[in-house]
Amino acid sequence: MISKLSAPVVLFGLGLLWAVVQILPLGSSTAGHPAWQVAGEALGRDIASSISINPSETLWAILRYLTAAAVLLSVYVLARSARNAQIILRTFVILAGLAALYGLTRLSLSLDKILWFDEPDTGYLTSGFINRNSAATYFGMASLASLGLVIQQARTIVQSTSHDSGREMVRKLSLAMSGMLGFDLVLFVLMFVSLLATGSRGGISFTVLALFFMLLLYGMKMAMPGRSAGGGPVWVVSILAIAVLMLGVFELSGARLTGRLLNRGLEADTRFEAYARTLEAVRDYLYLGSGLGTFQDVFTAYRLELSPGRHVWDKAHNDYLELLLGLGLPAAILVLLGFAGVFFMATRGFFARRRDAHYAAIAAAACVLISLHSLVDFSLQIQANALAFALLLGLG
Repeated sequence: MISKLSAPVVLFGLGLLWAVVQILPLGSSTAGHPAWQVAGEALGRDIASSISINPSETLWAILRYLTAAAVLLSVYVLARSARNAQIILRTFVILAGLAALYGLTRLSLSLDKILWFDEPDTGYLTSGFINRNSAATYFGMASLASLGLVIQQARTIVQSTSHDSGREMVRKLSLAMSGMLGFDLVLFVLMFVSLLATGSRGGISFTVLALFFMLLLYGMKMAMPGRSAGGGPVWVVSILAIAVLMLGVFELSGARLTGRLLNRGLEADTRFEAYARTLEAVRDYLYLGSGLGTFQDVFTAYRLELSPGRHVWDKAHNDYLELLLGLGLPAAILVLLGFAGVFFMATRGFFARRRDAHYAAIAAAACVLISLHSLVDFSLQIQANALAFALLLGLG
């Protein structure tokens, strides 16, 4: 079973293997980070150097990646059973729905705590997250998952009514709306409203693109000769109805986002300057890297007066730049090729499958969301998002 994932697993594994090499003691090797030599001179004794400037942080980063990989492979094996796959996906969506309800409750009551931990009310939905952009990534993935369930339910109903009269079709749709289709539709609206309430410009914009990417996949499959998604004109109407629903919810709840986009664009000038400074660091550590997960340790020497009022700059707000800085170009390319391979497999699987294709559609759309949002944020550095993403990929 795992052999189908052999190429992405090998690519990803080789990238992480280099991270392991980065934390190995190298003695006085010139490959070690120069900070170790400086530290040795300051202490007046020899210190074993390593490629990583902070081996403990690199070790933690390796463990986080391995945890996500273990979730992906575990779900992949369990989801070989259709029943297990359905249980896993529905459990994820329901738990995300509970998190959304908690976030909306906390927002409406202006609570200054997350559970029993003190956290100032920002006026935006964060639910159990500290950062609203991280919450947007999570609820964006949950929106994709719930929309996939809605489309799957609608597809099943459309196929079952293809030869029925108009009255019978309306009757079946009405019954479905009082059953699982209605439940899934409510969950989708709940997730999408929660997403909009985060006010995250990147998170919302890229989730909307990912949602339309999912609809595009179904539209392309429907147009394939002999491989229709089912239902002809009725199916087209169903897809259009979902798109109109999304636009309607956005119109009702997205005013704050629209204002922020018009006033400030997608990113502040400071963040673009941080990207430029990070690229300088990447050039200095281009091949060996500074150690996976060591951005904060390295960036101190490059930030200068980038943001005088900000004492700690621990994220580049671009996962690709951090990966390049931490692993170096060769190993980072291997890891990214591994992710690209999983995206290709999910997309190809969506068009190849005749049943349960919604799992692959959700996974492919989640890849679009994460790959775009990672350009302007640190989505996968939040473990809740990394594990949710791994779960959706395993299902796909």
